[in-house]
Amino acid sequence: MIIGAGDIGMPIIHYLSERGHLLTVIEKDETRCKHISDHADAAIFKGNGDDQEIWKNAEAAKMDALMALTNNDRINITACRIAKKDFGIPFVIARAHQPEYVEKMKEAGADVALCPSLETRRLFLNAIESRTAETLYEKQRADFKLVMVTIPQNGAVIGKTIDQLNLSENCKVAIVFRNGTFIFSTESFMFKGEDRALVMGSSENVERIVEKLRNVEIT
Repeated sequence: MIIGAGDIGMPIIHYLSERGHLLTVIEKDETRCKHISDHADAAIFKGNGDDQEIWKNAEAAKMDALMALTNNDRINITACRIAKKDFGIPFVIARAHQPEYVEKMKEAGADVALCPSLETRRLFLNAIESRTAETLYEKQRADFKLVMVTIPQNGAVIGKTIDQLNLSENCKVAIVFRNGTFIFSTESFMFKGEDRALVMGSSENVERIVEKLRNVEIT
């Protein structure tokens, strides 16, 4: 079941339809409903995603999963709550238009809540920093960040140990990848050029250590 056939919902509807999934779509825009009818195999209900009468007519209790993909955070939150509490849909995915609604959607029942603007930000920052560092995961509310850093050939930390980085208690170099294998790092571990270090912890401290790891030796 998909609520919202906009910029995100429509491509997903086409993708799932082409692969033979049985789809039910709730969309308020008549033009989009007609497009779905002409180009995808789906049961279509014209209306708002928070209209429980539509949910009953769509037999929502039989759904395996729900995607709440409108650009209205209030409707998506309501849809998550209806899906879980009223119809027992086992797996719920929600789109958060604004980052501050991600946790609210999870509280309402979303198993997964994604904010496209946050994901886009992460991808662009990774594109800028991809030569030396890549953010693999970030959770702002928990103040947590996971970054993979490549030590430059002339890196300032080459020959130094993890202990010399002066890590705080809430930051850790967990694993270092070297020559096709991985090493669980210890305080006495010594860095070499082209090592790839996995750094995790609070965002501010991770960013500080990442800068140390990718700095180059000035000659």
